[in-house]
Amino acid sequence: MNTKLKTNIILLLIASTTSMLGCQKEDPKKPSSNTPQEQITTVILKGYNHDDPSDSLHQFMIKWEDLDGDGGNPPSIDSLILDTGFEYHINLIIIDKTKTPFDTVSKEIEDLKNVHQFFYTPSKELEDKMEVKIDEFDSNNPPLPFGMEVNLHITADTLYNLPVIGKLNIVLSHYDGIPKTAKPSPESDIDINIPIRLK
Repeated sequence: MNTKLKTNIILLLIASTTSMLGCQKEDPKKPSSNTPQEQITTVILKGYNHDDPSDSLHQFMIKWEDLDGDGGNPPSIDSLILDTGFEYHINLIIIDKTKTPFDTVSKEIEDLKNVHQFFYTPSKELEDKMEVKIDEFDSNNPPLPFGMEVNLHITADTLYNLPVIGKLNIVLSHYDGIPKTAKPSPESDIDINIPIRLK
């Protein structure tokens, strides 16, 4: 076999190997340690009465939005008004409006839920009046909370006066290159406060 033929075979093998590697899709259950942070401009909270989804009096859709990012104009934030004695089911919709058309990144985050987790922390005014329940888990072993969907149980107002004004802090932790745990990561894709009014 002449030198030129050997060289051509070697180049062909290298090209085939590179092509095969380039076509491999990342397994969402085993994301790489270089999972990029999501670009997020808009968070929508869509909710309803957990015990009666058809109850039109207790359905809502509110929005947090910051189109120009950190350091620009302050975000536009709707208030969430809730009745006491109800449990609300809330679904988060995450959007990137820097793209045309707008990009809903909720599915991307859900596909990578093994390296993401939502944390919900009521402010001091709401601590004993609002219980946050997450029953949506990832596929880690053992499974860990994910929380793009969440239930908020608002206790009855027998022990406190209404209205009550507070905030719900929502953080989307991003575990990039570190194991996911039940605690927030040092890195977050979302860290927002939603004004809450109990009536």
